[in-house]
Amino acid sequence: TLKHDLAAKLLSTCDEYGQVGSKLSDEQRSIIDDIAASLGKYSSPSPAKIDLKGKHELIYSASPSASSGALGPLTGKVTQSFLDETMFINRVEFFGGVAKIELYAERKVLDDNKIRVKFKETVMSVFGKEVKRFEAKGSGIWDYVFAGSITQPSGEKLFLRVMNTPSTFVIVQRE
Repeated sequence: TLKHDLAAKLLSTCDEYGQVGSKLSDEQRSIIDDIAASLGKYSSPSPAKIDLKGKHELIYSASPSASSGALGPLTGKVTQSFLDETMFINRVEFFGGVAKIELYAERKVLDDNKIRVKFKETVMSVFGKEVKRFEAKGSGIWDYVFAGSITQPSGEKLFLRVMNTPSTFVIVQRE
């Protein structure tokens, strides 16, 4: 179907360009944004109210902040782990998890398409040992473009989320 084809195109384009959108050209970011926007009409209704559980992987972020996984010249693996209806952890792992930054956050559904996120605490660890913990400040809004289950050409089933924060984020959960 067109939904699955567009989702596959979005994921393969993100894979080709890389997860850190701030390192891409304006044209490359625009291509990703256009594909993402075209998926919007195929989204599940009330995407912000979908129950999020388990671990989700960042595929792409246009954000210039560390939430894209970029820390100087390094790019880490970014995941989100949902602990319950409100709490989750944004986690960036470097060198296969040797170094880890975890941002604890709280989310609140505002309406069918938007979730407010408030950052609470940051924990940094090396070799599994906590080296620093401090209060995290800031908040943002997840404005959903698309959320829903898709099937990749390989047959792999994924739960795909595309959001504007206002930067574009593409996140998957493997089913």
